[in-house]
Order: sequence, then structure tokens, then C-alpha cells
Amino acid sequence: MKHLIVINDKAGIPSEKEALLAQVDVDFKGLDYEVYKTTAPRSVIEFLKEYFSKNTKETVRVYACGGDGTVNEVVNGLVGFKNAELAIIPCGTGNDFVKVYGVENADAMKIRDFKSAIEGKPIEVDISKVETKDPEETAYSINVVNIGFDAMVGANGSRNARKGKKDPYGASAIVPAIFKGRFNKIIIKADGEQLNKKRLTLCSVAQGQVIGGKYHAAPKSDNTDGYLDIALIKCMSLPRLMIQYFGPYEKGTYLDNPKLAKRIVYRRSKEVEIIAVKNIDLCIDGEIRNGSYFKVSCVEKAIKLVPPTVKE
Repeated sequence: MKHLIVINDKAGIPSEKEALLAQVDVDFKGLDYEVYKTTAPRSVIEFLKEYFSKNTKETVRVYACGGDGTVNEVVNGLVGFKNAELAIIPCGTGNDFVKVYGVENADAMKIRDFKSAIEGKPIEVDISKVETKDPEETAYSINVVNIGFDAMVGANGSRNARKGKKDPYGASAIVPAIFKGRFNKIIIKADGEQLNKKRLTLCSVAQGQVIGGKYHAAPKSDNTDGYLDIALIKCMSLPRLMIQYFGPYEKGTYLDNPKLAKRIVYRRSKEVEIIAVKNIDLCIDGEIRNGSYFKVSCVEKAIKLVPPTVKE
């Protein structure tokens, strides 16, 4: 087996990155490995496609060292290659996807020795295929695709992170969305069933569960069941959103309360259509796309993933 370590040079704290590189030399000693440092946004996608077009037989385990954006780019580079495996070393701001496996940000340093990722056994997980009217804009998501309030928070958070702000997905990301992102003229269809009338506050189409560092948007999602989980929250007043829904949405308990559940549509489906009156921001694992029509479909067992684990 070959080992390819992908490191996002812009993710995380520089001193931690230096320690990570030093750990690579220790943990991969005696193994067939190489390191690739990303040179620009999305550069790793084309690199991986070219790499695997030349390495077609031997299994290659790719270690995505970065945040959710790095993981997303690596996934987009690995789709379709049967000899590719994915391991994740979380070094980003939110590290949302790995929370499916119980890895919180406070745990991240505990799994940066690579050993559990080297020794781990892969499982096959589903991903989401995101299509627009332009076939060349097709992308893939391993975590969550979201629109409306969440997407606005995600877009604001991404901008904050690029500026180096602490807690980029905190108040400076949330407050503008509260006033501008609660009444979105967007229709959602799940396997042909229209889920709302004319508007919505937010909608998540998920393989993972967490977005924005801590918000459990799709608490029942399972990325091995062959389905997308759709969580649609209908429009509501600001007091109701803030007082009744905000806390349970963060904790992922909003489906447990019958009163709250009345304003939520939760479905599992194979395909979702997102139809907007005008161009909207769509968030794909934290990466923003713009358009008025999107189709999201489940691609079963598309990625061989080594689930991250935390040492006791």
C-alpha cells in the first residue's frame, strides 16, 4: 500500500503544522509515502485525478490534513477511483464531518500521530452528488449541502475564517443571517415530493450531521444507509427562531420536541431538487456555490473511508 499525505498549508496554526510534518517522518518511517502540499484552492483535485490516473492498481491511502474544505477537495479528487482510500487528520476550524465519529475539536490533537489512520480498516460510505444546469459544475459532498439561513451563516463564517477571526461561525456570522436569511423563496422536492409551499428558513441535505462547527443540522443522518437526510425548517418569527429553535437545533434535539417538529420537515430520499426564484448561495461542505437550480443525489458506497478514532 502507498500512503499520500495531503496537507493544507493554510489550515490550522503554523506551529502545529510543523509538528504534523515532523510526525509524518516518524509514523511513516519504512512505508511507501509522499507528501503533497496544496498550492491553491482546489489544486489538490486535479493533482489527485492525475495521480490516480497513473497509479491504477496498488491501493493508495490518502490522508486529508486540514479542515472540511480540504476533506471536500480530496473527496472530489478521489471519486471514481476504486483503489483510493481516505483518512482524515482534522486540522481546520470547524472539523464538522469527523464529528459523525465522535471527534470533537478538543480531540483533534489526539489523532494527529497518524498511527490509528495507518492501521485503520476502511468502510464504504455514501456521498452526495451536486449538479447544476452546467454539467461542468458538478461537485460532491461528503458532509452537508445546505441553503437558506445555514448557507448564509456558512458563507459569513468562511469569510470570517479567511480574515483570521476567532470563532468565525459565532455571532458575526449568525446575526446578519438572522435578519436577512429567514424567508427564502426556494422550493424543495425529495424524490418528486414537494416539501414546502413557497418559502423556507433553511434546508440541509446531509450525509454527515454537523455544520458550522457545532450545529447538528441532520442528527439522524447515516452515511452508510444509501439515502440523503433532508431537514427543512419552515419560516417563523424571529423570537420563535431564537428562543424555541436555536438551542435545540445546535444540540440536534429539535426533532425530539413535538411542538418544534410541527415546523420541520424531515425526510430520507435518493434525490433532492432545489429550485429558487433567483440565484442563491448553496453551501457544499462549507464551500459556496451560486445558482437557482441544483439537484443533489446519493452516490452509494462511493468512498472508502478509514473512520477517525480518538485514543483514550
